[in-house]
Parts: sequence; structure tokens; C-alpha cells
Amino acid sequence: MCRHTKRYQDIEELLNAGIDVYTTVNVQHIESLNDTVASITGIMVHERIPDSVFDNASQVELVDIEPQELIERLQAGKVYSPTQAERATENFFTVENLTALREIALRRCADRVNLLTETVRTKSHNDYHTDEHILVCFKP
Repeated sequence: MCRHTKRYQDIEELLNAGIDVYTTVNVQHIESLNDTVASITGIMVHERIPDSVFDNASQVELVDIEPQELIERLQAGKVYSPTQAERATENFFTVENLTALREIALRRCADRVNLLTETVRTKSHNDYHTDEHILVCFKP
């Protein structure tokens, strides 16, 4: 049983006490992505975490899996019970939804890496750029 209303609050309490926490989070549970996920999947996810929980993590590791492989794992009972898996693959975990969620997760992790790179670059006073830039020229 959790001490707080939301699980992420328990995590924050543990971190504030100096205890390391290892956990998993699905991209659809990150607060700022909720509207995007709902527009794609048609399902509003109610259990969400503030972006700061994700952004302030000392380490993030993306576990990426092909949508069809995840569906096969669901159908084999490796993720949910058979009843839950059937309902999940009919409603939320479709190939289309999983493909979109995968892209969102990859982009969100890339944004995090870009921010970390920019922070390190700024602190070290280096002037290199790792992201894309577009140069547009106009004639007078």
C-alpha cells in the first residue's frame, strides 16, 4: 500500500530520503504527452506523472520493442492475463497505436538527450552543435 495518493509521490519521498529508485514508466503516463496520446489512441490515461519526475531522473533507459513483437508477447500471456491482454490488444495496444507511442517515446528521449547535451555544452563553454540547423537565404 502506498503512503501517498500517487505512486510518484512515494518515489519522490524515497529520493528525498537518499534512497535510489528504479522504476518503469510508459510514455502515455507522462503528463505533457497526455493530450497527444489521447488524440492518437482515443483513450484518456488517468494515472499520470509530472514531467519533472521524468526530466529529473538521473538516468533514463529506453526499452524499445517492435509493435508486433509486443502484441505477440501480450497474446502469449507474458504481459497481462489472457483476458486483460485480449482487451488491451483490441482497444489500446494496436499496431497503429503502438507505432505512434513508440515514435513519441523515441522523440521524448531524444529531447532529453538534446537538453542534457546543451546543458553540458553551455557549462563547458564549448561551441559545438549536435542538432540539425536549417539555413534559409533570401535575395533582397
